[in-house]
Amino acid sequence: YTACSAGKEQSPIDIPAAAPANAGDLALHYQPSALTIVNNGHAIQVNYDPSSTFDIQGMPFNLLQFHLHSLSEHTFAGQYLPMELHLVHKAADGRQAVIGVLIKAGAENNAYAAVLNNMPSSPGDPITIAGATVNAADLLPADKSTYRYNGSLTTPPCTEGVSWFVMKNPVELSPAQIDQFQKIYKDNYRPVQSMNARTFLPASAPAALVSTDTATT
Repeated sequence: YTACSAGKEQSPIDIPAAAPANAGDLALHYQPSALTIVNNGHAIQVNYDPSSTFDIQGMPFNLLQFHLHSLSEHTFAGQYLPMELHLVHKAADGRQAVIGVLIKAGAENNAYAAVLNNMPSSPGDPITIAGATVNAADLLPADKSTYRYNGSLTTPPCTEGVSWFVMKNPVELSPAQIDQFQKIYKDNYRPVQSMNARTFLPASAPAALVSTDTATT
């Protein structure tokens, strides 16, 4: 896990108020999925059915899973939000891309209800919830403007070469929904890492270089 301590392009990061954002024209092709959910010991994760993709410069990245953190991992102008959603994608050549969605307290969000109402309280094997589905498209904000940068996985082995797209606009969960999650995980977030020599990228930038490590969590 050398990259976790010695890497120069680690995630998460703080996003300054002056950071440049890209217009919300992401090429998302998400389909509903059966709800297969697992408490993996460090997050609540939903394993997504095949065939949902996020295209970067014509290259499809398959949505493998999404999971939740609390507090948020990325910060805005030094401020944490209560939670953060990560949607993890992988291309056929091994490149990885993650969409991050910050979550703030506000109105109840029905799109998250099936996940929150079926969270296993203890680590174990994935469970497919009979009759339940989830649509990743409904978990995102209406305005899909993003901050883009090259970073890493936020859990060991902290693999670099990950293309990050952090949504500029948060979504809302009710205080009761946030508390529902925090009763299981309240501190499963990694502190922000140094930006070092990196810059925020335009939407036209290619995906990050292929990593030799194919971890997806």
